Amino acid sequence: MKRLYFRIFGLVCASIALLSACSEDILSTPPDTYSERCADNLKFEGFHVDFGGYEVGKSIPFMHSDGYNFSLTVTKRDKFFDDLCYKTLYTVLESAYPMYYMSLTSGSPMYISASDPWAVAVTISFGQHKFIARDPEYYKNKKVPIVEQIDGKDTVYYGPDSTYFDKMEINGVTYTDVVVAYGKMLNSNKDIETGAKLYYQTKKGILKIEFADFSYIAINEKEDDE
Repeated sequence: MKRLYFRIFGLVCASIALLSACSEDILSTPPDTYSERCADNLKFEGFHVDFGGYEVGKSIPFMHSDGYNFSLTVTKRDKFFDDLCYKTLYTVLESAYPMYYMSLTSGSPMYISASDPWAVAVTISFGQHKFIARDPEYYKNKKVPIVEQIDGKDTVYYGPDSTYFDKMEINGVTYTDVVVAYGKMLNSNKDIETGAKLYYQTKKGILKIEFADFSYIAINEKEDDE
């Protein structure tokens, strides 16, 4: 009887030791990285990556409404997953003088198609302003109700969205497929407009930002650069 007791006791002790060792091994094993845990990869396509053609080191000439010239330089271009497997492309544009800093964040849940122009957007943060830049193709094809007075009567018809421009001239260069985004307060839970406007297109990215005091900064290219 004593022998049986000691055998059972020995097996229990061995089991406890084994479980303890396994627990320590599990705890000491680092969790999978986000890229390993997520089913998809970090490949971006479409409006996400095409917006502005921004690459680290690229310098874009701009002009302030006060008359001085400066350049915005791409200083960061990172791709990563967050803990919910949300793909994000993070870009930073900076200038030495005046000291401007813009961050561009674009991303989409992996279950949303990158070809969906409404689902894909670039959020541009600049000072107190936040702009949401969606694929111009969405606005180009969108029709909205427009009311006009015809023969003294209100007549409703459907026409192009007023946020989309077929052509726009900026500092002597004509740009096509331009969209305007309206600034919101960056750190506000409410939909408060700042009065700022950001004009953009897919190829060149940010073209112009107008502020509530009527000052602005605008891309300053030569005709053959477009």
